[in-house]
Amino acid sequence: MFVLGLSAFALTVVLLIVLAPLARWLGLVDRPSSRKQHLGEIPLIGGVAIYLGLLVLLPFFTDLSHELYWYLASAGLLVVVGVLDDRFNINVRARIVVEVLAALMMIFGANLWVGDLGNILVFRELHMPLWLSLPFTIIAVFGITNAWNMIDGMDGLVGTITLIALGSFYFLTHTSAVSNVLPALLIGGTFAYLLFNLGSNRFLPKVFLGDAGSKLIGFSLVWLLIDSSQGGALTGLHLPAVVALFIVGLPLIDMVVTTLRRVKKGRPAYEPDRTHIHHVLQQAGFNHQEILLMVGVLSIQINFIGIVMYILHWPAWAQFGIFLFITFLYFICIDNAWKLGKWLQQQQNP
Repeated sequence: MFVLGLSAFALTVVLLIVLAPLARWLGLVDRPSSRKQHLGEIPLIGGVAIYLGLLVLLPFFTDLSHELYWYLASAGLLVVVGVLDDRFNINVRARIVVEVLAALMMIFGANLWVGDLGNILVFRELHMPLWLSLPFTIIAVFGITNAWNMIDGMDGLVGTITLIALGSFYFLTHTSAVSNVLPALLIGGTFAYLLFNLGSNRFLPKVFLGDAGSKLIGFSLVWLLIDSSQGGALTGLHLPAVVALFIVGLPLIDMVVTTLRRVKKGRPAYEPDRTHIHHVLQQAGFNHQEILLMVGVLSIQINFIGIVMYILHWPAWAQFGIFLFITFLYFICIDNAWKLGKWLQQQQNP
């Protein structure tokens, strides 16, 4: 894993250095706005660099199976369309169609879908028929892919959460040598991206993931989780499907809660705003480092709860119930934290 991660790290660093000036020349940059509060024009090439690293290193470290071919094809589609969206702001409907197409490539190309949900209904195992599995898989892929995209709103945030999720996945699946390759390469690429994104070295250009990057990571995680929970060809494992909820816990919960709050206020569910957890914590007066620490610790806690219940062989229905309770608790806390933040802001600016 060390060699895989180090290789991905080194190659992604080189790619980011090379691609940054090219992105500025092409206009593939993020500009400050009322919703995006950063200085200057930032190249949106984090996702492109990570994907190109996978494209080069996956064939080098492992034989490209039928499933990996389809993974690279569908992930590449998301990256290409994500780059076009970052540059030209593509229509929402077109983006949805492309994400559904990527899910269909997973289903009909790689023969990978969600059919077994375990005993989440208490009384018996839930095995969905194909006519129900297909739309369920499309919704799962669409939801988790966009959960990563929606929470990408602060330097270091998505990178930190991604490393926690990939680390948790590796911990649960390290017995499968084949399953190590893709997560290890993603971990190395994400570390390299974080080095540039956080601006830890003034000689390295600051970069953002862009929609191409956040959707690539979300899609990669949902692919790994579906494969490992359904006994796919890539890992050959069969983790309980409910464990996947905890691995992608914080972004998924944040997306659900944010969407519910938007609908509750009569606003479109897809309309971007500043109501995610990092925005709420900013409103409450916490600085960047404090927010990263709190969100990282919360993400670790959610993953840890899922891992412990899996190790202790808790039934799937109990794990699912705990996840729903965490989601409900998160909704209550965020709703009240938002009100507290607004009150504090009013006190500071009477």
